[in-house]
Amino acid sequence: LADMQNQGGMLKTLKLLLKENVSKTEPLFSHATFSLISQLILLSFKKSGFSDSIWLAMWLSVLSTPSLISRLSPGHLDLLSQDVLTALVSLSAHCDDVIATLSKEELLFVLLNCVQLLYQALKDGIVIKYPTIIGTLLKLLTSAGSSSDRASHWNPLLGMCDTPVSPHLNNTLKQLSVQIRMLHSQLFKKFFFQDLLETEFSNSNTRVALLGNTWKQLFSTGKCESRLLLHVSGVCSLYNTALKTFHLYRADILMSLCCFPDLLSSLWKLVYTEHSQSSRTLARNMATEHTTDPFVPLLLLFCSAFSQYFVVLSDCEIYEQEQPFSLKELATIGDFVNSMLFNIVWNHYDEMKTSRVLDRVSTCHSLIILLHERDERRRYTSNKLWTPKDASPSNIIVELKAGKGRAHKIADYIPWVLPNKKKLEFLQDVIKQDKIAQRAEDRRGFESKTVLIKIHRKRLFEDGFQQMKAVPDQILKHNVKIMFVNELGLDEVGIDQDGVLKEFLEESIRHALDPTFGLFIVTEENHWLYPSPLSKIHYEHTELFHYIGRILAKAVYEGVVIDVNFAPFFIRQLLHNKNTLFSYLDELPNLDTELYKNLMFIKTYDGDVADLGLTFSVDEDEFGKVVTEELMPGGSYTTVTSTNRISYIHQMAHYKMYTQIHKQTRAFTAGFRSIISDEWLRMFSLPELQKLVSGDSTPIDLTDLKKNIRYLGGYHGGHRVILWFWDITINEFTDEEKSSLLKFVTSCSRPPLMGFASLSPPFSIRAVDEAEESNDQTPGQALRSSFKSFLGLQQGPSSGNSRLPTASTCFNLLKLPVYRSKQTLRDKRDMPLTQGLASNSARTRISVILFSLVFAFWGPSSIECNSLCWLILR
Repeated sequence: LADMQNQGGMLKTLKLLLKENVSKTEPLFSHATFSLISQLILLSFKKSGFSDSIWLAMWLSVLSTPSLISRLSPGHLDLLSQDVLTALVSLSAHCDDVIATLSKEELLFVLLNCVQLLYQALKDGIVIKYPTIIGTLLKLLTSAGSSSDRASHWNPLLGMCDTPVSPHLNNTLKQLSVQIRMLHSQLFKKFFFQDLLETEFSNSNTRVALLGNTWKQLFSTGKCESRLLLHVSGVCSLYNTALKTFHLYRADILMSLCCFPDLLSSLWKLVYTEHSQSSRTLARNMATEHTTDPFVPLLLLFCSAFSQYFVVLSDCEIYEQEQPFSLKELATIGDFVNSMLFNIVWNHYDEMKTSRVLDRVSTCHSLIILLHERDERRRYTSNKLWTPKDASPSNIIVELKAGKGRAHKIADYIPWVLPNKKKLEFLQDVIKQDKIAQRAEDRRGFESKTVLIKIHRKRLFEDGFQQMKAVPDQILKHNVKIMFVNELGLDEVGIDQDGVLKEFLEESIRHALDPTFGLFIVTEENHWLYPSPLSKIHYEHTELFHYIGRILAKAVYEGVVIDVNFAPFFIRQLLHNKNTLFSYLDELPNLDTELYKNLMFIKTYDGDVADLGLTFSVDEDEFGKVVTEELMPGGSYTTVTSTNRISYIHQMAHYKMYTQIHKQTRAFTAGFRSIISDEWLRMFSLPELQKLVSGDSTPIDLTDLKKNIRYLGGYHGGHRVILWFWDITINEFTDEEKSSLLKFVTSCSRPPLMGFASLSPPFSIRAVDEAEESNDQTPGQALRSSFKSFLGLQQGPSSGNSRLPTASTCFNLLKLPVYRSKQTLRDKRDMPLTQGLASNSARTRISVILFSLVFAFWGPSSIECNSLCWLILR
């Protein structure tokens, strides 16, 4: 055995025997035989003095056996642990030979056996030098985890790999998983980070003072040559690599690091103290592919760990308990990472093309998304914080319009740098250019691409759904005209102001979103709309959601504001997958307050959670039948315990707010994005997207409305009725009455986001005669007057100032009678707004036309006239 390094055949045989033994369900050797063989091998190596060549032979043969160390008895481990330092030094010296000789799978086994050897040595109190072990583990991690883009084999430890998985790995998976967990055990974390924690802090009361004195002295020269800094940087590099290699265990590793006391705070203070004045230097080094800046690994590990941890923190922990950071510190972290990301994208865009730099940016981006979304939902910063000092929104917009890559990356990665008004102006400009390009293409064609869709008023939603299914997205976007068919089956004559299209969109969306229709339901407290989990009661319900998404996007494209409030957890999914770490638990109180309270009770329960009798499943009532849905595979048989309760809480929230409405949401989102490009949507945050659909919730600016109004029928800005109208609305109307007026005329109580100048068709006021003043009427005039009086379209002279203002919402038109006095106008103002007594719909207008035709053809006294009049009135 002393010469076995020169006897390759014997080593290969020994290696094969060991692998076969550990990978079999029924081992080849009994426990006693295996122990004897292991002891003989170890004693033989011991007798030879554990020279470098012997150790190399051992790494290449014996220690490349999967989970071998975990199968050795304590006595065998004692033999190894006494010389483990020699073993690690040998492995470090011959690491390149080991990497070149062994397969990636065997390297994985060597790595994990090395981890367990180190774990045992630390447990026995053996002193290990930092550089040796960190460098060795880092090399092995990098080599074992590397794979090409064409990896096609699934590895239960590494994910997709280049080579097939051997039976040895599958049969020892449980033991190998235990070895991976040792890498982030308390023993390892204490070994790696204890110097950082002890040096930086002595106790919580003097934390800030010690931080200020210690680290400023360490880096006063401007050179990052501190032994402690280099050590912490190496450890962070090790864990960053482990996160990539064992990405299936990523969440476990990160949560373990986060739960280590003061680690997150220490890493952050170390980075920020050096770069508190500016993040430019760190941004430049982050954008350098092969950077040697020791702060880069620190920041990357901090962002990865804090992103994972931030998701599971409740509002109480963040805002009331202020753990693990105070709100002021959270704002500082957000400001620093946001400014650094902006500097990377804006000043180092060309360097971002490498995968290594993109991975770094993506890691920091995940954290800043979480911080910004939490701040949007519940403020802990000022709005100005999210716009870096170096950023110029005007310049970004100019480059965005010019198609510059870095501007598009800003709009995609950190769109909150741009004010909402700038983004809306850009979107309007893009839509305008899109329409111009489409009209130019239509002019080049020989045939018109316009599609005329006839919609029966009694089947408005159903006809629209059936006929638009076959209309391609591009045609629906640009070349669709709507014609209504009345109750008699006759075509209605629309006015060419796109008013008919506006009316169709408004009525279709209002019908679809009505909770009584069964596709959408509302939350209990805020009455926000979201897809009904029971929408499958409708045949083709997913196609219906796709259609609703299309027509809602068409309304946005045409600038039609819809008065609707969607639930944030639903509309968030229109923003694509900006943040895969989003926690639906934060939004659960908006959906089900009682369920949220119950989950919080489970989270803070002091007793044994298993006693509550819960499993990873939920019972749902579907039309009187109880259906059990599993939150995870085998969830009905998995008991909720004190260990897995956090996972249960988040999976329950995810099920309630995502899984059970996923099909409906996916169809709706696909329909919406077929009209509004995903590239346009990514610029907007959740509140901004809500406003884009349903208008601004700010008070109505009547001065802006007055500036952009259009007068018709003889009215003008100096007309006495118009002067009375503005005096009453500006000086006497409450905010609620102003909203009612806007809803009465436009069907939406919220003003357009870009002001009334962007409203299409424009807000208009048309003069309507209050009454026929003259008594000297011809028989024809008397007939017309009686006819209008009968329909309620105009009152006779005996009624005085009785006519109410009316509106045509499809044209944003207010029909204001020419009242004789200001008091009359004041008296009439509330009736149509609050009671809806005088809405002049298109149905009434068509009735007028039909009555005129009947009288013209048959005369007022014929039998045919009487019959048709009865049908029209009905």
